[in-house]
Amino acid sequence: MIGVSDRILDFASGMQQFSVDDIPADVFSGIERGKLSWYLGKLCRKGKLNRIGRGIYTLQSATTFIVKANAKTRSLFRSISGQYPFADFCVYSADVITPLLHDMMPNNTIYIETNRDTVESVFDMLLPKYNGRIFLMPTKEIATTYIDFAKENIIVKPLVTEAPLALDGKVSVPTLEKLLVDTRVDADFFYLHGYENLEMLRTAISHYDVNRNRLLRYADRRNIKESIIKDLETIKNND
Repeated sequence: MIGVSDRILDFASGMQQFSVDDIPADVFSGIERGKLSWYLGKLCRKGKLNRIGRGIYTLQSATTFIVKANAKTRSLFRSISGQYPFADFCVYSADVITPLLHDMMPNNTIYIETNRDTVESVFDMLLPKYNGRIFLMPTKEIATTYIDFAKENIIVKPLVTEAPLALDGKVSVPTLEKLLVDTRVDADFFYLHGYENLEMLRTAISHYDVNRNRLLRYADRRNIKESIIKDLETIKNND
């Protein structure tokens, strides 16, 4: 008779991801839900399953999505953080999202995010050097009319409180979850809204370790939690 663990792994092999509720009754007939969770935990500890969120599992080996700071972003980070040592910053180049894109779209923008009470000061500080190539909290109309994303630009905008960040050395950069949410809602990422963002989410889930709790928590802060949940269900049902 095939053991419970083997039956779970056999089921998982046909699923990109799953929860306890997804496992059909015949896979764990006679086994209490709590016991099944114990088996899942055991498989995770043995490295045979990966837990990618609260109660969400996958057989696939997850790869961590790493945002690296290039020389330009490092230089900008040093400059602004030195001038405003008590402010929070997130600095990154738009090319970090390239691995997530379904269609290649040139964007050479550097994004600088900081506290709302520091945004205008940072913009004013950088304006003399980058005049004509730096934009403060651009609307969709400004982004579509005046920003040539194929050229190097700088966009300065507010950093959402409790946004999920990571560190590359001393440079504060966005996590994968932050990028997935911001590209869905921010006006300067208008060209990624809609279908392209759904495909970004699909690619992220397929190839990288997405922390769903972090993703949904940040999506909630940006008032798009239901939209993210809907797309996660769409991806789950179509894959």
